[in-house]
Amino acid sequence: MATESIEAKPTKRLFIETLTVDLNAKAAILDLIDNSIDSYVRQKITEKRKIDLQISKDIFCLYDNCGGIEKEYLKEHVFRFGNIDLDHNNATIGMYGIGLKRAIFKIGKDITLTTDDGVNYCKIELKVTEWQALNDDWTIPFETEPTKLKDDEKPYTEIRITQLNTDISEKFGLVSFQNELKETIRTFYCLFVKNNIDFQFNGGDVEGYSLLVPLPDAQYSPQTYIEDHDGLMIEIICFIDPSNGNRQSSAVNERGWNLFCNKRLILQNDTSEVTGWRGGEALKDKSMLPKYHSIYNEFRGLVFLTSTDPFKLPLNTSKTSLNTEDKNYNYILNKMVLTARPIVDFLSSKYGDEKAKGDEIESQIAESVVPDTQPTMKEFSEVEVKPSEFKAPANVMFKVTPNMARISYQKDAVLAARIKTFLKVSTLKEVGEKTFDYFVTMEQLNNE
Repeated sequence: MATESIEAKPTKRLFIETLTVDLNAKAAILDLIDNSIDSYVRQKITEKRKIDLQISKDIFCLYDNCGGIEKEYLKEHVFRFGNIDLDHNNATIGMYGIGLKRAIFKIGKDITLTTDDGVNYCKIELKVTEWQALNDDWTIPFETEPTKLKDDEKPYTEIRITQLNTDISEKFGLVSFQNELKETIRTFYCLFVKNNIDFQFNGGDVEGYSLLVPLPDAQYSPQTYIEDHDGLMIEIICFIDPSNGNRQSSAVNERGWNLFCNKRLILQNDTSEVTGWRGGEALKDKSMLPKYHSIYNEFRGLVFLTSTDPFKLPLNTSKTSLNTEDKNYNYILNKMVLTARPIVDFLSSKYGDEKAKGDEIESQIAESVVPDTQPTMKEFSEVEVKPSEFKAPANVMFKVTPNMARISYQKDAVLAARIKTFLKVSTLKEVGEKTFDYFVTMEQLNNE
């Protein structure tokens, strides 16, 4: 009997389309920024470096002087689809070895990558349409020669993409998308922007947000938890922020949980079931948190997960949320809930009825008087996290804001839920406020 072989190799077109189908434009850019930061971390650079991003409807260009790419690493790893052997000596964010490839394929068809690590200069010119036509040849040629760096120049990498894909070109040309992207960079990389990397975007500087935490003192003290769990460092800081909006607003740490993996923000102001806000009998069952409600707006939770083995981080593949099936997820979640319980219990009792559910309690809530003594807040990068137990003032007073009227009414619950989703808010109180403001604006009542 004769034996023959079946060709099972995928076509490049199918491979590229499968690789990029679930990746959106912003996530593609963040993947490439992650690579620049990973280079900074992997090469153990301590001085400040630069990442410069430029986008328009015609071009994408990302430049960094975060160490460059070594020739052998470029040859063996950067364009290989999947990691051969992950380096477990640095707290990087890259895991599967697909981020750069799927990002550049998502963005456009004419790609030039140049890099100089101080030893070798390398240049790759990849025209995707032509490369795709050579279906049996998966190699990518590149030019190389000794370094071209001058004495005062830092090793660098630049990715320049033209012939942008149509949907990407349209997206990159929108001012609204550019503003959203700039804001995302400010928040997601806030721990790098302050001390490690100067970001520039379309010719302007990107200022990072301050990440503030309270210091233990006579009036306030955070609840903290620290553990090295099998090579995964877990740091959790939970506290109450009674500023009631008077402190300068920050897009990071406004409410709920903010979770970082190797210093990259993964979850921002999260109040979902993923971070334990699951409802039910949570006020009795200490293994979970109540369903999030406006009475918990003063709760702040920070989680810092650090590991030299990125596979210990409970990340999903797009790095947009947590992988709830990961073996470390439930362990970390349990520690988050236990650390948050003293603050949640305090806020529940503060409003006088631990058994109140949902929006029933809102009729009891008045405006908080901001205490004279505020917690002493400091930049997280300047704080050494140590174990501490939660403490807050017991004499918090309440008052109704002058010249304000309280409105209370009942409407169809299904419609109310739809409006809540449409407005992207978490409480019926916010639904009422936003629909009231909408009516005032549409009827021009402020002009009377």
